[in-house]
Amino acid sequence: MASYIGGNNPRITLALMLLAVITMMDHIFIEAEARDMSAGGYSEEAMKARHHKWMAEHGRTYNDEAEKADRFQVFKENAAFVDRSNAAGGKKYRLAVNKFADMTNDEFLAIYTGFKPVPTGTKKMPGFKYDNFTLSGDQQAVDWRKKGAVTGVKNQGTCGCCWAFSAVAAVEGIHQITTGNLISLSEQQVLDCSNGNNGCNGGLMDNAFQYIINNGGLTTDDAYTYTAEQGMCQSVQPTVMISGYQDVPSNDEDALATAVANQPVSVAVDAHNFQFYSGGIMTGESCGNNLNHAVTAVGYGTAEDGSQYWLLKNQWGQNWGEGGYMRLEKGTGACGVAKQASYPVAN
Repeated sequence: MASYIGGNNPRITLALMLLAVITMMDHIFIEAEARDMSAGGYSEEAMKARHHKWMAEHGRTYNDEAEKADRFQVFKENAAFVDRSNAAGGKKYRLAVNKFADMTNDEFLAIYTGFKPVPTGTKKMPGFKYDNFTLSGDQQAVDWRKKGAVTGVKNQGTCGCCWAFSAVAAVEGIHQITTGNLISLSEQQVLDCSNGNNGCNGGLMDNAFQYIINNGGLTTDDAYTYTAEQGMCQSVQPTVMISGYQDVPSNDEDALATAVANQPVSVAVDAHNFQFYSGGIMTGESCGNNLNHAVTAVGYGTAEDGSQYWLLKNQWGQNWGEGGYMRLEKGTGACGVAKQASYPVAN
């Protein structure tokens, strides 16, 4: 066709060929740009498609188109934040557009955390049994999961009772260490019955420990099943008992390490940037020290690059973080991890 139009004039033929090449390159650049925008999630249509895919993956539905439009705007901002964070490089952790992606950070913290710090001047339980304990060579890294002292990852759902899950995980751990039996215990009993806490509106692990002591023990999860809402306190036969609890010296990560070397420990953290954590070692610059969430320190270790970390068991389900766990930077006071830690004492 080109040779017919151009006849025998080589200049016309060359011009037509150049025009064809330019047109083809324009199409390539346009397609490449569309792919890049889709991958990065920055074009409106690409982001809407991404939102629909996310909704299908997580079974998310909305009451009406107005709610869907509002949630899409939140999703779009969150997805862009995750993309920017991961693309920035130089970070030891990764984020993901997970099941919390259509919630604002304030909404997320209000629903999925729930730790209430101890008021200034509050009397604490005296003593720290590991005060003179020295870590041995085989305790330079600890993972209580490998020693059978940690139950599977649980899910607090939309009830802000992280404090109950943190305390119960610590009790499960010390019971297994002292008896050899790992039993999944009841967060619901603690949620319903412990004094000084506010149910799904927040609480404190020490108050949960005190309830278990006063009650003469705690029953199993099977006997008193979790419902993700506070109910009437039921009378049940205790299965596991503790004799007391102690607080780890505040802001002392060495003391915290000696405690965690001996048993899982309840810790409070600033979780405002945990919403989209996907893996790696969360570092201190990502969070402050405003404690708002409770988890359980079930170990610590050193990554391949030499970075030290705490191994934290969370209760937002297995599809958050590293199978429900987080590795948090150790040795820098990251996220206030050593500010308010405590543990149960076995009989």
